[in-house]
Amino acid sequence: FSSSRSIVPGTCNTTTVLCPAFTGFSQQVRNLLPLSPFNIALPSNLTFPQTAPSDNVRRIESTLDENLVAPISYNWNLTFERSLPAGLVVQASYTGRAARNLLAARDIMALNNLVDPRSGTDWYTAAGMLEDFRHQGVPITSIAPIPYFENLFGAVPGFIGGNGSATRAVYALALGNGNDWTETQNNIDEFLTDAGLSPLFYQPQYGALSARSSIGRSNYHAGSISVRQRLGQKLTLDFNYTLSHSMDDASGLQTDGSYGTAFILNPIRQSDNYANSDFDVRHVINFNGVWQLPVGRGQWLLGNANKVVDAFLGGWQLSGIYRWNSGLPLYSPYDDGRWATNWNVESSGVRIRPVQTCPDGGSLFGCNRDYAYQSWRNARPGETGDRNVIRLPGYVSLDMGLAKSFKMPWGENHKLQVRAEAFNVTNTQNFGSVTNLTIELDPQNATAPSDWWNFSAIQGSPRVMQFGFRYSF
Repeated sequence: FSSSRSIVPGTCNTTTVLCPAFTGFSQQVRNLLPLSPFNIALPSNLTFPQTAPSDNVRRIESTLDENLVAPISYNWNLTFERSLPAGLVVQASYTGRAARNLLAARDIMALNNLVDPRSGTDWYTAAGMLEDFRHQGVPITSIAPIPYFENLFGAVPGFIGGNGSATRAVYALALGNGNDWTETQNNIDEFLTDAGLSPLFYQPQYGALSARSSIGRSNYHAGSISVRQRLGQKLTLDFNYTLSHSMDDASGLQTDGSYGTAFILNPIRQSDNYANSDFDVRHVINFNGVWQLPVGRGQWLLGNANKVVDAFLGGWQLSGIYRWNSGLPLYSPYDDGRWATNWNVESSGVRIRPVQTCPDGGSLFGCNRDYAYQSWRNARPGETGDRNVIRLPGYVSLDMGLAKSFKMPWGENHKLQVRAEAFNVTNTQNFGSVTNLTIELDPQNATAPSDWWNFSAIQGSPRVMQFGFRYSF
């Protein structure tokens, strides 16, 4: 439990408003300029528990759940292994894992999804109808009364105003806020508060309060097959293929921010966040091997070569490591400055048709960027949006090495080894991140920005070659 205050950058300088001088690690900082002139309230003491006043200020803060428990993990696996001719071994395995009570963040002051007891309709449903009208451009004069709004707000003095119905009054707010439905809920609560009534959607102390809670879950299933040759005199190899799928509510780390990747946007409908894990890699292939090339005296090629030829052409060893995996999920396009569900975190977009990636032209959607951009809609009230439905290109890398040892004529224990190694031999540069993941209001009717989903970095590293010599005795 701590309390801190920071001096705003730029409020002091080296001329007119001198910055505080450092005099020692034990100096008092409460009276330093420019804290005092800016009327920053400094607490005289700390009290527990910390409480915020119920003044309907939309504070954005974070905390810890008092009911944290240790996470639980269940693991199971099954393996079948069989020896094959030529010293080969094949192994097929299944691995399963389920975790519960994982640490994830959620907004414990999430806006109320208020249900009208007379019509049985909730806010998400009724406001979602108005959001569809707003997107379609329906004029306010064509909006028919919806029982939800009429039952809850129709009798509130002054709420209807000159709109003709409570439904149209809410719709008028929505037209002004443009899909920012949490702002519309804020406007309604402000009106109710000014009228001396209790707010209906917001807890009056906070706009958002992210709490670390033991609420996360994850499931992992994988099948793998391996072929190995480990005892060969001339060739050793290891081939592995894994098909797997990992899903969870949130994939962030404990060190992530309170509203970062481990944040569940709508705790009322937590299952909406359950999707591909951030680290889900569906396919993985890797191969490594060491091969004594069959060249030189007594070998398949140049088996009768003389000592000079054998010294230069015989005894070479080729090694390699190959890896390929399918692409990682990428955060879906999200609203650029509108908050349909959570006061502090924008919802992701929702696909209205299948979106196919086409990584050319410098963009993840390079083939038809406008078509891809127009394939999303803004989230309706209560929606989290599509999570982790887009994937980056896969990753591929091939490393190889060539080596030979020369026996020195002055002693059989003296050897000179020559090595040539190359990392990323093919110099493949698959892209690894993109820019501008946002979508504007009603993207179905817009043109994609020029920098939308442009690639900005590569996976891995460019080709590197190195040469080495080793003398042993």
